[in-house]
Amino acid sequence: MARILVTDGMADDGIAQLSEAGHEVVVQSVSAEELPNLIGNFDGLVVRSATQVTADVLAAGAPRLRIVGRAGVGVDNIDTAAATAKGVVVINAPLGNILSAAEHTIGMIFASHRNIPQAHAKLNAGTWDKKSFIGHEVCGKTLGIIGLGKIGSHVAKVMQAAGMNVIAFDPFLSREVAEQLRVESLPLEEVLAQSDVITLHVPMTEKTKDMINLTSLKTMKPSARVVNVARGGIINEDDLATALNEGIIAGAALDVFAQEPLAEDSPLRGLPNCVITPHLGASTAEAQVKVSTDIAAGFNAFFADGTIVNAVNVQLRVDPAIDGYLAVAEKLGSALVQSIDQPLRGLEVRARGELAKYDIKPLGVAALKGALSHICEESVNLINASHIAQQRGIDLTTSASENLKNWSVRLALRATTRDGEHIIGGSLVNGELRIQRFDDYRIDLPVGGHLLVMEYQDRPGMVGSYGSILGDANINIARMEVGRIDGRGDALVILTLDDPVPAPVLDQLRSTIHPQRLFAISF
Repeated sequence: MARILVTDGMADDGIAQLSEAGHEVVVQSVSAEELPNLIGNFDGLVVRSATQVTADVLAAGAPRLRIVGRAGVGVDNIDTAAATAKGVVVINAPLGNILSAAEHTIGMIFASHRNIPQAHAKLNAGTWDKKSFIGHEVCGKTLGIIGLGKIGSHVAKVMQAAGMNVIAFDPFLSREVAEQLRVESLPLEEVLAQSDVITLHVPMTEKTKDMINLTSLKTMKPSARVVNVARGGIINEDDLATALNEGIIAGAALDVFAQEPLAEDSPLRGLPNCVITPHLGASTAEAQVKVSTDIAAGFNAFFADGTIVNAVNVQLRVDPAIDGYLAVAEKLGSALVQSIDQPLRGLEVRARGELAKYDIKPLGVAALKGALSHICEESVNLINASHIAQQRGIDLTTSASENLKNWSVRLALRATTRDGEHIIGGSLVNGELRIQRFDDYRIDLPVGGHLLVMEYQDRPGMVGSYGSILGDANINIARMEVGRIDGRGDALVILTLDDPVPAPVLDQLRSTIHPQRLFAISF
């Protein structure tokens, strides 16, 4: 059971979903000053757009806070970099408000062309005025969409049905998708110049900040209008106000702003050719239920078995064909770092055979997680493993080859230390991890429990010696694996034990059998 704080409200369906899974849900409006003092008592945090999840909040939540969910799409109110550094998963609900945001965009397009809000306000004030509100049809006009994702695609389909020609700028738009949507893909400059309406559907990033500014507005038609139901800050609001006042463009319709709530002295307030709404894109009853249940499902999956859904700060996309090797990589990393007594400087993850056909970068991160878990005080997971490794100067590399060479090892890890290199390798055999290589030794050992690894000069009586020591300590040997390179040379012995070996027993083994190496591994 997890304890989850909900600060900006959540639909009852989502709260019920969390509660039915056994979690304690606390719904409480919390000020920015109060949140750092409370967050350390919770495992999860659900927010919308109001709560600012800053680096200070995330630091105050450590080490208990494990996941932050945004009941919506945009996460610009969450410091995702700080969350990543702290190993906190950040998830959103990218699909729940697609239709609502798209429909609000469509509504804003029509409202801007037909002066609907302005006419409504004047009529409510007691004036019947038809002449001041002559509008324009959208049929036959060109709609330019910047960002043709799910929301932009839905807008395109509906406005095509309304008779608009649609062009788009999206650097990730494939030719096939553009053809399916009957959309012409063009450079940004051409979309701005050719469109009668520009609608924005991109995230707020350093690249998109002030994307629409006075310079770009001057490239648009004087009769053009711009609509933004995406994120505030994509349009430079001062520049837009100038363009609207000076007739550089004909109109605008905005649902999002750089500062929310919109400042009372904003130059956009009161402009007759600018429709503004208070961030209503996702404000439908249907969307609120969808994003809440989507976030609840994500939290339930995470707390049940660690499954991460819709994460914005976890860039691991694992092909289902090699999903089982994530655990293999983590266990091999754990075993390898427990076998070295020098600081880890580098870790190479090598894939062979069929495994090499897939993207193995996630396996490298999993191996890092396994290794760092034994050498770091902080909690290590798939989110922050690479960040911690970078801070510690540990280099991660991956390589792949479909050639298995002479060994059947599918996944091998090589650790680099000040004194040299050490290798461990293994494969999944019938769903079970078997360690098949340890440095230059070939072995075949199913992984589990506690391992005792000894390398010594092979000679008669050794098995009896360490068997007696372990027996006297009441430590049972479940399995024994021996690897040798040459007869009567060095031998590598790995014992699978039912219990861990205490430090005094390890010291006794060292003084009795005089091994070149002796260490214990626990999973």
